[in-house]
Amino acid sequence: AACASISRVPLVHASMAHRHLLIFALLPCWAAAAPVNEAACPDTTAVPSCTGPTSVEEYWVQLASQGHYDKSKRPACGNSTFAGPTVVEVQLYLTQVNEVDQKLGQVTVNGYMRSWWHDPRLAFRSEAEGGCLDAVRMAGADAEGIWEPDLYFDNLVSLHTHESRLLEIYPDGGVWKSEQITLTVKSPISLGKLPYDMHTARIVVASYSQDISLMRVIPRGGAVGRSSSGGGRSGVGIIAAPLSSSVWAFGAEEGHHAHRGFETPALVEIKFSWDYVTLEFHYSRMPKYYVDQVILPSLLFLTVSYIQFWVDPAAAPARAALAVIPVLIQRTLSNQVYSSLPEGSQRMWLSDYVSVTMILSVLAACEFGAVQFFQMQEKRRAAKLAGIQKAGQVAQKLFNVCRQDGATVLEVLSKCHACEASDDQDIVAGANAHIVDEEAPDAAEPTASGTSGTIMPCRIKSERAVRYGMSEADLLFIKYAQVIFERFDQDKSGQCQPSEVRRGLTYFNIFLSTASTASLMGMFLRDEGERTPFDEMKLTLTFEQFTRLLSKVENYTIHAKACHRGSVSMVAKMQGLAPSKRCDFLARALFLVAVSLMVTVFYLLRPLY
Repeated sequence: AACASISRVPLVHASMAHRHLLIFALLPCWAAAAPVNEAACPDTTAVPSCTGPTSVEEYWVQLASQGHYDKSKRPACGNSTFAGPTVVEVQLYLTQVNEVDQKLGQVTVNGYMRSWWHDPRLAFRSEAEGGCLDAVRMAGADAEGIWEPDLYFDNLVSLHTHESRLLEIYPDGGVWKSEQITLTVKSPISLGKLPYDMHTARIVVASYSQDISLMRVIPRGGAVGRSSSGGGRSGVGIIAAPLSSSVWAFGAEEGHHAHRGFETPALVEIKFSWDYVTLEFHYSRMPKYYVDQVILPSLLFLTVSYIQFWVDPAAAPARAALAVIPVLIQRTLSNQVYSSLPEGSQRMWLSDYVSVTMILSVLAACEFGAVQFFQMQEKRRAAKLAGIQKAGQVAQKLFNVCRQDGATVLEVLSKCHACEASDDQDIVAGANAHIVDEEAPDAAEPTASGTSGTIMPCRIKSERAVRYGMSEADLLFIKYAQVIFERFDQDKSGQCQPSEVRRGLTYFNIFLSTASTASLMGMFLRDEGERTPFDEMKLTLTFEQFTRLLSKVENYTIHAKACHRGSVSMVAKMQGLAPSKRCDFLARALFLVAVSLMVTVFYLLRPLY
């Protein structure tokens, strides 16, 4: 009514001072008439009355009024006596996996370590029982006045406790504690199947001072261990938030995806009358990095090693580069693999893979060395053939002598060998060797060699060689051909069959198959005016014919190979290749087989690592 009478006073005719007085007088009336926002400021008049603590301070006052609370004494068990142990449940809420140290075998995680237990001394009335709270929530130092289990991490490396700490007490005396931690634990890492490896991170929780007669530690919702083997896996030991990593995939064996989170049970074991709860989660490597940076490059550089088999052996610098560079690269890849891994004796799939690829590269380099060795041999043998062809006139002279004397080449050669000089020949040879000038005053008389006055035995050029006008240097290559011919004339008949001639030709850097050699012999004999049988494998050559063939063999080799092109056996193909080319031919096929077999076997054996 007062507000209504004041509001009827006209403000238009009032002075400025009266207006200010009227406004101040109406303010309480306007405030009372303003509508109340019930959502922002709820009506508290309907809250029923309660008895009991309404805050943490009041809770501590009530707890003190009930008698002395001894925080050093563990809570009573479920029957309100201390006859049995206190049960403590544990669980880790995993928020992040910070690091997996493969060298040291350590895992660093972030999360919240949770624990639950029951302390009847902390009970209070719930709201349903007329109390004011259903939970007393304490943070930080406020929660330091009650008993807490002395839990520790058995495989701990380092622990950093953050200031985030929360504790809730429930009306029945139940207690829940959560504490944010950064934890590094020792967790063995088996790298046998690297880069397709899977691991299990383990965090072992136990009581530091309370054995199983005083405290039982179990995972959240899990079973108590009943024997020395523990209680097996039960409950929920770890709850993981969505996790992401460019290296690891988490929760692979739990059937969940990392971006959805996962839960894992815990393992309870009893060791020396103490409970040990192993909280564990699984993680596997995403192999893309090692596939792209190690496996594929090793195969590519094996391809580089393979390319050298197609390069002309005469281009030694190019082949040397293609042979050596892959070996160095494979060694670098091996060092790269071990740069972030422990340098132990553990067998690893990737390490063995790189080692085998490096061995293949080394074998390819050794093949290059073998090719160069065979090429040096081939050059020496080619030089001997060139020597025989260069001595063609001497050979023709030798053949003419054979016709005149009606003797074989071997007989004539044996007569052209140096022989031991007779006594008369020694005197003549000595006189020829010591021509003395009669006018020289100091000239000494020729004396026999030696102190005893006897003449030393010696060898001189044979009379036949002098008569034929042949020097021993001219006959050197022909004598070499004689040695080769006699080596492969196994029956000592003075004639060689195509297979024996083929082996003899290899000592002069001529490589043909047996069939091509028979064809070459047939063409040569027909050119010499002789008749040849239809079956050219029955042809034979004497030493004289063999020597003549060597002097003009290049006229027949190309044609002989051309006659047998097409479908030939592998043996014939290998016989027609020089050793250096034979190495390259075999390497081209075997290297591909070896690489394919290596990759197949390694991936088949991967589960055994």
